[in-house]
Amino acid sequence: MDVSIILVSYNTRDLTRDCIKSIYEKTQGVSYEIWVVDNASTDGSVEMLREEFAEVKLIANSENLGFGKANNLAIKESKAKYCFLLNTDTVLLNNAVKILYDFMEKPENVQVGACGGQLYNSDMTSQWSTGEFNTLEKLYKKSIGMNLNQIKYRFRDKIKSGIFKENRYSPSSGQDVDYIIGADMMLRRSAINEAGVFDERFFMFCEEAELCFRLKKNGYKIKFVSESQILHYGGASAYNKNSSLHVEKMLLDSNILFFKIAYGENAAKKARFYYIIYYLRYFIFRFFTPKAFARLKTALELKV
Repeated sequence: MDVSIILVSYNTRDLTRDCIKSIYEKTQGVSYEIWVVDNASTDGSVEMLREEFAEVKLIANSENLGFGKANNLAIKESKAKYCFLLNTDTVLLNNAVKILYDFMEKPENVQVGACGGQLYNSDMTSQWSTGEFNTLEKLYKKSIGMNLNQIKYRFRDKIKSGIFKENRYSPSSGQDVDYIIGADMMLRRSAINEAGVFDERFFMFCEEAELCFRLKKNGYKIKFVSESQILHYGGASAYNKNSSLHVEKMLLDSNILFFKIAYGENAAKKARFYYIIYYLRYFIFRFFTPKAFARLKTALELKV
């Protein structure tokens, strides 16, 4: 088997159906199987899968295990040469799986541990498909309002002109990147056998960054392949039954955990302090509103 395509679902029944249909419609020239790990959905996802896609390998969990731990269940069961992790809120726009497979199979890419394609918003504007590792320097600049890159990209996003909107930052194809956004990630089996699978201390967010950080420590490269194109609606599982504040808390907790694993406990403590400074500034600049207070409280409650 060339590729195991792994989807983790949580109350995304209709999106999961559309995603699987797009896989069957677009994927050619490569042997593959589809795994779905369901995190105790209550919207009929499991029943739909059993009725409409009996050939799909289904793991139905009795509780929500989160993103990384659920993916690990299928990764460990799979025997394929590559594992392609795909969000259920995605639709393949072209033969994306084969494109990524062919890229990984090139002799010159034998040290590529993971790669991913170009994600698009529903209006077909480009979406962030890769990320940069968070560092104390970046977080410090953010805490005092001096993160110039963040300011630049926020400014671009607010510009209604199609010029800026269509030309959001995207690496060139084949470029080395820090990490691939977890919505679509092709993992080399031999690489994860060496570096390990997802760290199961993460529930959601940052687990793909930490895995890529570990792959790089083991000498592997992470690459972006723009020819592989995927529509990504985004946030379908995270916001399904969670408030925006709860999602933000999960993101902060995961960021602190990333700092602790990647850089050590002292770095995590400094990161917590910088987040408090950042949300204190936000609290003051928002004139002490209840929402700003709630966000500051979330930062103060962060644990290392």
